[in-house]
Amino acid sequence: MTCSNSRDDAVLHEVERRVLWLATSVVHAANSRRPNTSGVKVGGHQASSASMVTLMTSLWFEHLTAADRVSVKPHASPVLHAVNALLGRLDPSWLPRLRELGGLQPYPSRTKDPDTPDYSTGSVGIGATAPVWGAIAHRYVSAHLAVEPGGRQVSLLGDAELDEGAIWECVADPMVQQLGEVLWVVDLNRQSLDRIVPDIAISRWQGMFAAAGWQVLEVKYGATLTALFEQPGGSALRERIDGMGNEEYQWLLRTPTTALRARLTTGSAAVLQSVADLDDVQLRSVLRDLGGHDLAALRATWAAVDNTRPTVVFAYTVKGRGLPVEGSPGNHSALLTEEQYV
Repeated sequence: MTCSNSRDDAVLHEVERRVLWLATSVVHAANSRRPNTSGVKVGGHQASSASMVTLMTSLWFEHLTAADRVSVKPHASPVLHAVNALLGRLDPSWLPRLRELGGLQPYPSRTKDPDTPDYSTGSVGIGATAPVWGAIAHRYVSAHLAVEPGGRQVSLLGDAELDEGAIWECVADPMVQQLGEVLWVVDLNRQSLDRIVPDIAISRWQGMFAAAGWQVLEVKYGATLTALFEQPGGSALRERIDGMGNEEYQWLLRTPTTALRARLTTGSAAVLQSVADLDDVQLRSVLRDLGGHDLAALRATWAAVDNTRPTVVFAYTVKGRGLPVEGSPGNHSALLTEEQYV
């Protein structure tokens, strides 16, 4: 995996925008444009895909090499197909065929998808661990056949997948501690199917990875919010946000700006000072300025990965990022209406 600061972020942001539009359109076409005489919902996960767009843009268009292998979380399959279409690995004629008989599969499938993902990830929790066994297989081949496969083994998984027992069986295996080519990236959007991830879960997960010998990295804030922390009152603002429960954060994402400003600054003149010069649009944008949506922050994180042991990156994101359902508690399987899509 290589990192380059010479890339033009403006170009990457345009790629990111196209990936989001294509991934959203893949699901929209399946549900709203394709003839459906049964009346049964086709489904798809636009919000779960949206939170992964920056992460996958950063990896596929700047950092991954031909030798790397990636397991993509099941609900982000539209993003994978969008990326492959832009890279010329998937004919665009396939994109409207999500969940169609003989078309793109609901979740990445090596045997049925035309763009042949590196790993099938239909069973939540199983796909995330597959690259670990891939790394072990590569080690075996290297030791017995004098062939050096090389490359990273990357897992992109949702935070709710960390509830799966298979994950922790894999993490705690003593053999895994030696696999420096293993990189897991957790899409920490703090929402699952039917709940907000409890605050204590995040620190507990990080502690469990560290106890198993993994390098634990966190990319929490973007450049704008980080710069604001350095301004007068910024340390108080950081303390306020760091101490904020996940439930409150999710509520602030969708609350009117006047109430947002009042709730954020209540009882703290320093916090009020830190955001005094921000207009309503800027304040709402700053609250959403998380590390998992910041290309520069991600670039620095990939550069910090330790090649001598497995690494897990907790990337903070917003579920539904860039969509009308951004941060909504019911957005897991919500579908954009025609009006919202346009």
